Amino acid sequence: KAQNLLEGLFSYYMEHPEMMPEEYLTMLEQGSDSKEIVVCDYISGMTDQYAIYKFEEFYVPKAWNA
Repeated sequence: KAQNLLEGLFSYYMEHPEMMPEEYLTMLEQGSDSKEIVVCDYISGMTDQYAIYKFEEFYVPKAWNA
């Protein structure tokens, strides 16, 4: 389950990098690291609870949480 969550977040942020905080967008603009590395850095800094929250926000229909 954890692997699917991480893969989902990685895919989402690879397609929507603008959803990451400004700090990571700056890293992308500077080009010092690849997009994959920047996305991994962002995800690796998340707490477990925040990663679950973001995954649910992106992938779980709102009606299922009600």
